[in-house]
Amino acid sequence: MNTQFEKAVTRLNTHYGDFDFYCYSWGQHEEDNILCLANLKSNDEPLIRVQSACYTAEIFRSLDCDCHEQLDESIKLINLKGGMVIYMLCDGRGAGLLNKVKGLELGRTEGLDTSEAYHKLNIAQDPREYSRVVQILDDLNIKSVKLLTNNPRKIEGLISAGIKVTREPLEIKATETSKSYLETKTNKMGHLMNQFKKD
Repeated sequence: MNTQFEKAVTRLNTHYGDFDFYCYSWGQHEEDNILCLANLKSNDEPLIRVQSACYTAEIFRSLDCDCHEQLDESIKLINLKGGMVIYMLCDGRGAGLLNKVKGLELGRTEGLDTSEAYHKLNIAQDPREYSRVVQILDDLNIKSVKLLTNNPRKIEGLISAGIKVTREPLEIKATETSKSYLETKTNKMGHLMNQFKKD
């Protein structure tokens, strides 16, 4: 993997507030870019959200997941408390948009959940890796983070690279349309969500 990157930064005025807006680029393709929305009040232990693109929810506002709400809540929190959203341009938990749509269609036509659909498509449940995220943190001299996540793989990905991680839950209350997806992430993929804990 190419470890050399280019970086550009500007100021971005948003509905949530003013932020530093970074683009880190490792190549010519869109998925080789990672975007960062930052309000780094202190580098001691900033609040960090690592989020992958979910174009169906974030652009087209589909109702079957909590991705838009997680992004919205994360930006509000970093504006308030200081930190950064690190936004990876890889949909489908890193499997790609085409595979994601294939999985969604298996859900619609065969009643498969996302875990079952990825298994049928012979795709890893969560093929993302976080070496480029770690490069960004190193570039900004961030060694310790409060990580907004319910996903233990994200925690492990940063810890294994030498980043000190304190988990901050980012749990969005399930709706009738998102409940099945969130239950699958909890019960089959190990995500840490109290609302689906079994006694």
